[in-house]
Amino acid sequence: MARCINCGNTGAEYQHYDGGYVCEGCVGSYFTCPDCGRVFDQDDYENGDAGNGFCAKCAPNH
Repeated sequence: MARCINCGNTGAEYQHYDGGYVCEGCVGSYFTCPDCGRVFDQDDYENGDAGNGFCAKCAPNH
């Protein structure tokens, strides 16, 4: 099982866009793209929330 890149607990299942995984307990501290399901740091406006609720990669599809 994957370890959370935030807290180190096992069972992390949310894929971080930059590698690694985030657990259920920590995912609320991240932005999750509803299209691809990857998580991004809250303050990552280059890759994360493009201002329309989707990550920069998925935003053009909406």
